[in-house]
Amino acid sequence: MPQVIALGDINLDIIAHIARYPQPGGDGLASRACLRPGGSAANTALILARYGIETAIIGRVGTDALGTQLLSDLQAGGVDVSLVQHDSDANTGTMFIGITPDGERTMFGFRGANARTDPAGIPVTGWHDARHFHLSGYALLESPQREAALYALELAQNAGLSTSLDAGLEILIRQGDLVRALLPQVDLFFPNLDEVELLAGTRDPDAAAVRLREQGVKVVALKLGGQGCLVATADGVFTVPPFEVEVCDTTGAGDAFDAGVICGHLHGLSWRAAALLGNALGALVAASENDREEAIVSANVVSFLRQQRDRPQWSGWQCEFDAVINSVAM
Repeated sequence: MPQVIALGDINLDIIAHIARYPQPGGDGLASRACLRPGGSAANTALILARYGIETAIIGRVGTDALGTQLLSDLQAGGVDVSLVQHDSDANTGTMFIGITPDGERTMFGFRGANARTDPAGIPVTGWHDARHFHLSGYALLESPQREAALYALELAQNAGLSTSLDAGLEILIRQGDLVRALLPQVDLFFPNLDEVELLAGTRDPDAAAVRLREQGVKVVALKLGGQGCLVATADGVFTVPPFEVEVCDTTGAGDAFDAGVICGHLHGLSWRAAALLGNALGALVAASENDREEAIVSANVVSFLRQQRDRPQWSGWQCEFDAVINSVAM
């Protein structure tokens, strides 16, 4: 088994940049459009693999040309796809994503084969060779994928792996009680403000993070978008400032943040340094107009961090910058 096992969706993202959403029955013409591999778990797995962490993904695609291409893309990025299931009766998942001029994305999705991920197709052996299990909350939306996700989480815990969860707003709306029940089983939780409001009853970041810790989460890495992030651990709560970038497209920025924090943690960085790396990767993805893969290659991340290191807002963070730069440059 690789170091990290991720479970969740594998999709094609159809991304269109539009000036505004039309009224029902109207037309919304795009200024530009592109096709990209997507899915929260797949996005995170790709970035981890590119940073030298052997990563496998558990998911399901159709036996169509789209599924074949997406698996080829994942393999080319270094992700182990041997645990991906193939479905002859369902199409590969597809997401339509509209991007408005502020860079915010709105998604319309067809989950297709993803929702049919079969727990019986998940191997029982080999988990002790891994170090970390990452779960995308979309996998909890429907059966049998929900049962597959819960079974994989159980296998990971029994094997002594650390675990992380990026729940997503939709799962909290539909299955909030299930997520609350899972929180004590999660070592690292990646919510945003909308999600913590549903779980903790407040949008105050400090109070929400403390309440989630009280519900059993060991580490909360709260994504604050343009305000950076807040991290709560057993040692206390701290905020990481944002990187000031011009946002083009926020699609996948949260997944990149997850990958950065997981990567930093597995490489032995402090939580402050790991969160700094998460912020950097999220910012670079959000600021990328076209080639996201190029934006987050290690050389570009190192260059970006060196440019940012001595700016006034980062006073007191030089040790963390140096640790991240040294880790990424290896």
